[in-house]
Amino acid sequence: MRTAIKRSAGATAVLASGLQTALPALAGVLVLPLLVLLSPFAPAVLKPVRVLTGLERERAGRHLGFPLPEEVHAESGGRLRAVRDPATWRALLWMVVHGFAGTFLGLLGIALWPAIVTSATIPLYWWLFPPDTFTGLFVDIRTWPEALTLPLLQAALYAAAVVWLVPLIARGQLLLARSLLGPDEVELLARQVQRLTETRAEALESHGAELRRIERDLHDGIQAQLVAVSVRLGLAARALAAEPDTPAAALVRDAQQGIEESLGNLRSIIRGIYPPILADRGLAGAVHALAGSQRIPVTVRVPGDLPRPPAAVEAAAYFVVAESLTNVTKHSTAQHAEVVLDGDGRRLRVTVRDDGQGGADAGAGSGLSGIRRRVAALDGTARIDSPANAGTTIEVLLPCG
Repeated sequence: MRTAIKRSAGATAVLASGLQTALPALAGVLVLPLLVLLSPFAPAVLKPVRVLTGLERERAGRHLGFPLPEEVHAESGGRLRAVRDPATWRALLWMVVHGFAGTFLGLLGIALWPAIVTSATIPLYWWLFPPDTFTGLFVDIRTWPEALTLPLLQAALYAAAVVWLVPLIARGQLLLARSLLGPDEVELLARQVQRLTETRAEALESHGAELRRIERDLHDGIQAQLVAVSVRLGLAARALAAEPDTPAAALVRDAQQGIEESLGNLRSIIRGIYPPILADRGLAGAVHALAGSQRIPVTVRVPGDLPRPPAAVEAAAYFVVAESLTNVTKHSTAQHAEVVLDGDGRRLRVTVRDDGQGGADAGAGSGLSGIRRRVAALDGTARIDSPANAGTTIEVLLPCG
C-alpha cells in the first residue's frame, strides 16, 4: 500500500510539473500555428516553441531517467522550409495535445487527492446543511444510509483512479514528449554512427600521434644509444687489434656484431611502426622513395595539389603501396608497375597496377588480405582486380574525414 501511494504521488508530481509547459502550450495553440503559416519570419516565430519544447524535453528526460536528444530543425531556408520541416509539425502537434490534455490532466491529478479526503469526510458534516440542499461533489445526500455509503464509494473510486490511472497517464505524457519531441529512430542511428565515426577518427589520430612519439623515442633514444655502444666497441676492437686471438678481442667483435644486428632489427621495427620518411617527406616523397627502391621500373603519379591526409590515413596508404610493390616484385613477374595517388581532401585514392601474370588471390593468405584488413580498419574500401595473364590492379579508397 505504501509503495502504491508513493508511486501515485510521484506520478501526480509528474503531471503537476507538466503544467509548467502545458499552460504556455495552451496559450500558444491558437496563435503560433497561424503565425508560422502566414509570417515571413517563421523561423524567428518558432524560437519560443523551441524554447518550450526544450523545457519539456528536459522535464521528460529528468523523469524518464535519460536525456532526450534535441531534434534537428531547419535553421535556414525561410518560411517555406520551416513550415515543411517535420520537426516543426511534431512540435506543433505536441503543443496542441499537451496544451489541452496536459492542462486538464495536470489539474485533475492534483484535484483527486483533496477529492478523496473531501468525499471520505462528507458523513461528518452533511447533516449540518438544510434537508435536500447538500450535494457532496457529484453525490446528492438526503439520508443517513446515503451519507454512509455513496461518499465512501466515491472516495474509493477517486483513490482507485489515483493508484492505477494517474501513473499510466503520467507515463503516457512522458512517452508523448519522447515520441514527438525526440529524434526518430533513423535520426538517432545517424547520430550514433556520426558519433562513433568521430570517436574512431579521434582514436586513430591519437593512435597515430602515439606511434609517431614511439618512433621518435626509438629513433632518437634507443637507436642513438646502440650506435654509441657500437662505436665504443669498434674503438675497443681497434685497440685490441694487436692481439686478435685473445678472448677479449673475440668477445668485443661478437658484441659489436650483435649490436649491428640489433640496430638492423630496430630500424625494421621503427619503419613498421611509423616510417620516418612520412614525417620527413610526406606521402608523395615516401612513395617516390619506395618506387625508387624496387628492382623494376615504377612510375609514380601524384598531383602537386594533393592535400595531406591525416597521419593514420597517410600511414595506411604508405603500407598499402609498400605491400603492393612487394607483391609485384615477388610474385607477379611484372616488367613495370605504376602507383597513382589522388584525392580531394575528403577521400584518398591509392591505385597500384602492374603488367605481370595476374591471378592474385586475396584469400590465399597473401599480403593482399593484410591490405584489406588495414583499409577496413579505417572504413575504407579495397578493390583487387587480377585476371590471369592481364596484370593486377589494386585500388584503395580511404576516407580522410
